[in-house]
Amino acid sequence: MANQVLVTQLGIKLDLARDDLDHPGMTGLWDRLYERDRQLGAMRVPVSERGLQCAGVCLDAGVVAWMYLRERGGQRQAVHERAEDEARHAAPISDEHKAYQERIIATAEAEGYPAGSEVRTPIGSGRWIQTDTLVQGEDGLRIGWEVQLSTAARKGPRSVRNRASKARTHGITPAWHTDREDYSRRSDTQWTFSNRLPARVIAKSGGLRVVSGYRVLDFWRCDITADLPCPDGPGRCWKPHATPKPRDVLFDDLVRKTAAGLIVPLEYWSGSRMQRFWLPADERARYYDAFGVPAPQDADEEQRSERGSKAGPTCRPRVVLTSTGRVLDWRDPSHWSISAGACRYCRQPTNLVDDFGVHMHKVCHEAALNADAA
Repeated sequence: MANQVLVTQLGIKLDLARDDLDHPGMTGLWDRLYERDRQLGAMRVPVSERGLQCAGVCLDAGVVAWMYLRERGGQRQAVHERAEDEARHAAPISDEHKAYQERIIATAEAEGYPAGSEVRTPIGSGRWIQTDTLVQGEDGLRIGWEVQLSTAARKGPRSVRNRASKARTHGITPAWHTDREDYSRRSDTQWTFSNRLPARVIAKSGGLRVVSGYRVLDFWRCDITADLPCPDGPGRCWKPHATPKPRDVLFDDLVRKTAAGLIVPLEYWSGSRMQRFWLPADERARYYDAFGVPAPQDADEEQRSERGSKAGPTCRPRVVLTSTGRVLDWRDPSHWSISAGACRYCRQPTNLVDDFGVHMHKVCHEAALNADAA
């Protein structure tokens, strides 16, 4: 879209940012032009024959770009007929952005992986996905690099979340890189972050370091020997956990190994909060073996319903203690066995054991003791 429109029949330019279109003496000018354009559209007159041209960036570039008029949400808009003409109005790609694109391509191609910039991937019905830099990796793997050094939308069809989700849906693994530290804390995709550097440094073949977005997992059991606190609450749960730990990685290695499938993305839940990051493929496989493969998530904590309550559920049942029977204290670690066995009473598997090491559920044993007492 554009704010400057040339009406070729009248030889005047319109400024859509002004209420009077910059023609105060021509009352009702917009209404007349808009109604005429709608009528021509209804008669299937091509946009190129309606006499409206972009008088902004396109005209300055010596390009004839035809437009049509519309109203959206009470706003007057002039829309380019062709998407490439509208794209001409976008902010020019910075030297730093170009340097990153060139470095990704050079690194990938040096490893034998084809790569290209501003690649359009057809997705049917005349639509496509345009990727900053697309790397064709091992076994059909496609890594879609998006270098985001300017403001990135959080909501809407052009938001990072939507664009990353769209890429994943059509077989492209999104890889977003930035030099803005605040983006590295977002969870709408797997962000990687490097310090802000000039284009000449980014273009060098030296060690460009990624300082955020790549991690390894520390696998541990939550018992009395653990150094880390239990992530699920106070005390010890005696369950396995995996804690992500930040690691630096060279940008070139990240490009190579994501294409080779040796570094992969992970969606990691910590309580109710999701984290998205990259990690070695063997560690993701171990994580999935231990905790299962999570269901795909397109929404994170920041994108959940704005009307949803952050408080706990109000339907939580109230527990009323009416029994005065015997209650056992099995909080000591000696009542937990690493290997499971059949409960003495119900024969269902359990890791709990009594004072003599016999497998049984605490509630089953309490019920038996209280039944004997009765």
